[in-house]
Formats: sequence, structure tokens, C-alpha cells
Amino acid sequence: MTDAGNLVAATSAYYAARSPVYDETAGYSDLEAEQIRIPIKARFQGLFKGHTVLEIACGTGYWTHTIGEVAESVLATDINPCLLALARDRCKDLCNVSFQIADAYTLAGVPTGFSAAFGIWWWSHVSRELLSVFLRVLHSKLQPGAPVLFVDQLPYAGHFRRQDPQGNTIERRSLPDGRSFEIIKNFPTGEDVRGALAGIAHKVEYIERPDEKSWNVTYNVSTESPASSSG
Repeated sequence: MTDAGNLVAATSAYYAARSPVYDETAGYSDLEAEQIRIPIKARFQGLFKGHTVLEIACGTGYWTHTIGEVAESVLATDINPCLLALARDRCKDLCNVSFQIADAYTLAGVPTGFSAAFGIWWWSHVSRELLSVFLRVLHSKLQPGAPVLFVDQLPYAGHFRRQDPQGNTIERRSLPDGRSFEIIKNFPTGEDVRGALAGIAHKVEYIERPDEKSWNVTYNVSTESPASSSG
């Protein structure tokens, strides 16, 4: 397995191991934080109302349910069956939401023709050398002009980090049971994000939201086909 493949596998293994405590450690069971997220949810729902949506790395399905409340349909994907099981249970009241195990870097078996897509807390875990691959695979599943949303974290303190030879930030994470993992945790700048989308997206809007400790990027998939844009 390549270095990139090892990092991707280690990151996936960490989230599988974290799945029983993910909601608690992510703050999704915090009632005070839930109040803070109300306007965030409304903002995201405004983007996806009435769309057929593809979600990347859905985790335990917190944001899947949020978007599923307003979308025509959502197909939520994740590579970890244990996370999909939790997401499926969370969304059991929504008949328009379905789930599929899928590697985000290939999306093998995922149908095409979605009118929108999103990934929350995912971009930072994408290996730098595979980012262009991921984006082109994602876009191949979407209609030309489809809106896309990515949300991820601004830099924060409290973890040991190192850089690998490819420029990925590798962060050490520990679980309550004492297990330790090293995962990909990149912190791209706005320039990095816009650069990654150059030539494959338009109407790119990158916003940093320090009050939410996150950055957001919205854009529309280029109307140029993936085959012609890749040369």
C-alpha cells in the first residue's frame, strides 16, 4: 500500500473505532450546542431544499438528517459500515434518505445524476496528493452546474501534529479507551481551496466563520465534462 493509502486507511480505522463515542465527542449530544447549530442548519437547508443530494463521509448521520428534512432525496455514503448503521438509525424517520458503503476516492457503485452534494468535516481528511482525484470522481456523479458545499475546521490547538513528505498534516488522536491513532488532518487556506477547484468549478465562495470555528466553501460544478477538462 502506498503512503497515501496507509494514511487513508488509518484515518478510516480511527473513525470506525471512534464511532461508539462520536456523537458525544463531536458535541452532537450537547443541548446547548444544539441551540447554537439551529441557524447553521437553516443555512445548509437553504442550499439543498428540493435537491437530489449525494453526501460524502456521512459519519453518524447528524447532517444527513438535517439535509434530509428538506431535500427531495439524500444518498449518504461512508466507507465504515459501523458508522452507516448509526446514521441509518438516526434517519429512520426519513423515507427519502438512503445509505451506501462507498470509498470517497472511487465512489464505486454510486449512481450518477445527483443535483447537489455536500461533505462536512471531510475535506481536511483528504490526502493532498489525492484531492484532485476525489473532486473529479465526486463531480462525475453530479449534474453540470450542481451546487456543492464543504465545511471543515479552522486551525485549533491541543494535538500533536507533524508534516509528512507530501505536505499532509498528520495529527495524533486518542480515544477514551486509550487507543491512539495518527490521521490526516489538513488545514487548507482559502487560497488552497480555491486552487483545488480552479478549472472544475465556478461561483466559488469561500468563507471563514470563526464563531463557528469552521470554513465553508460553496460552488457549482463546471459545465465542462470531466473527460474534456482533464485533458
